[in-house]
Amino acid sequence: MLFELPDKIGKAFGNGTLSIQSSKNNKLAELINSKYTEDIVEAIRMLYCQYLQNKDLTLYMSRIINLLPREDLELKKLCQILISEFAAQPNARTSKSQGDVLILATAPIFKDLTNQNTSIKLNALKTLSSLRIQELTPMLFTAIRKIQSDKNPLVRRSVALSILKMHDMCSDDVQPDDYNDIINFLLKDTHQTRLYAIYVIFKITGDLQILHKYYFQLIKDLLNFNSFDLERALQLLYQYSVMYFKEGDKDLIKLLDACEILLRLPYPSIVLAISKIYLQFPQETRIKKLIRTVVKFLNIGSESKFIILQMLHQFALSYPQYLKEHYRALTILQIEKLYCKLLKLEILSLLIDENNFNNILEELLYQARSNQPQLVAVAVKLLSKTTIKFPKFIKRTIKSLLDILKTGSSDTKNHVIASFCNLISTQESKLPLLAICLQNIEDISDIRYKATVIKLLRLEIGQIPTIVAESLRKLSLTFSQQHENVKYEILLLSHQLQAINQEQHIELLNQYIMTLAKFDSSLLVRDLYRTLSKSIEFKESFVQEEENVAPSLEMQKLPIGSLSHLVGMHLPGLNLPSYLNEDTSDKRKVEIQVPPQKVEQSQQQQQQQQQQPKSQKQQQQTQQVENKKEILKRVEEDVKKHYQNLDQVLNDFFTD
Repeated sequence: MLFELPDKIGKAFGNGTLSIQSSKNNKLAELINSKYTEDIVEAIRMLYCQYLQNKDLTLYMSRIINLLPREDLELKKLCQILISEFAAQPNARTSKSQGDVLILATAPIFKDLTNQNTSIKLNALKTLSSLRIQELTPMLFTAIRKIQSDKNPLVRRSVALSILKMHDMCSDDVQPDDYNDIINFLLKDTHQTRLYAIYVIFKITGDLQILHKYYFQLIKDLLNFNSFDLERALQLLYQYSVMYFKEGDKDLIKLLDACEILLRLPYPSIVLAISKIYLQFPQETRIKKLIRTVVKFLNIGSESKFIILQMLHQFALSYPQYLKEHYRALTILQIEKLYCKLLKLEILSLLIDENNFNNILEELLYQARSNQPQLVAVAVKLLSKTTIKFPKFIKRTIKSLLDILKTGSSDTKNHVIASFCNLISTQESKLPLLAICLQNIEDISDIRYKATVIKLLRLEIGQIPTIVAESLRKLSLTFSQQHENVKYEILLLSHQLQAINQEQHIELLNQYIMTLAKFDSSLLVRDLYRTLSKSIEFKESFVQEEENVAPSLEMQKLPIGSLSHLVGMHLPGLNLPSYLNEDTSDKRKVEIQVPPQKVEQSQQQQQQQQQQPKSQKQQQQTQQVENKKEILKRVEEDVKKHYQNLDQVLNDFFTD
């Protein structure tokens, strides 16, 4: 047990002292048992913090209920809040022990309903309505009957909200018609109480037919509400207009005119509620006035700035032609919050056109050089989107991104390369952007973007074979250090280049990369090697290379196990007698086949036979040399048509 209550009544009302065994709760025990109100208030705050951390407060509820009769307003308010939060838990109404504790809390709360202090009375009514105990419904209903005609309008409004909480709790003594009687009584009250009654009806039934009777009166009373009630009234009018109005209705025009007057109020929440009505029934003049009003709120130095930016983003999507006039206010706007900066850049990208391209481009480039990685990523992505929209500004955008590449961090370079990869697919001349990616391929730390660049290089291999060969040579130096996806693309690039260009250095480079892939640790790379090695061209070249590199030894011709094989050189053996050609034994009669004797050839014939393969080899070598010369001439002619290096590609692109 965490605490002990020696009094018999202690379990019910907590009259005994509270002693806590845990060392962590010693301070809490001292404070809650203190004679001073300040210490008790501090203890209740600590308990509320524990409740926010999802800790069970069942053991402390009896002590909290015991503190309700105290006259201190802050202490009473904190205790009522804890009780209402405890009652909101699902176990509070199903468990008998917790339900008994809540029933014991009703006696001091009912007593507070008769208190002359308005705040105490309001808190007591809120706490009682949050208990939601079926047995207490008749008692609570009689208490509401007495309070519904209270002099204070705040109490009468809280009566309407309490009905909203407990309208589904009916018993034999209380029926739904009894709640309707209270609501009808509140509808005859002042305009503020009537608003709460209409709100309760809408939440319970989901219908606003009651507004047929009070529609014009509610529009007249809009200027008499405070900011909180005015926002609620506009929400109800918006729902009512969506249900029952069409464009051009006279009653709708009266609502729109009243909202136009409310635009002068300095409350962003009110403007947000009005914007929903204006966007539902759009009119050009009213939308322009609404946008001007929203732009004026940009200088608000509070959290409301995000709400304003959300409205502007909605306008930029629906009516960008009206918002383009105010793009300078967005570019000048200084914001500290990251999420506001991101939303601001998104709005500017939606407003960009040929007239304001330069100003918005400068803002995007400025944010792309920021120290915040998320902001850099969004800015670079939006830059690529703008270049797709306006291709005639692509050279200027690329020059700006090149400056960012030179001075940016590794993450920034990855984002810029990603934007270039997206732009390549949309451009007819893909070589300039591909050349930029190849120049910075060693600085790309993201695996996806590096593999994408190599894949795009394979698609353009026919136009830039020399550049592809040089890039492949650089990639082969760090082949073993690359990711398996990058190795996969390098292997495909090497095989494709070797199939197109059959020069000797290309074949050697391909064999080197294939050898690395053969013994690679990645299963994906080895599988691709086995697939590519089935090619006939690769097999022939690989076998020829193996024969040239590892020729057969004379030692392999010696018989295994002989002395010659052991010593490693040919040794003459003993002259054994020749076997008899005829069998003299009478017992075995076996036909002996005498092998034909070799006819010794003359030395001239042997020399002629040796000279014939030599002449054939010489003829084959001369033919191969001539074929290579012809191939080199063709390659030189093809190379003249293509680019030799990446700088030449970029120079031709920027000098057009």
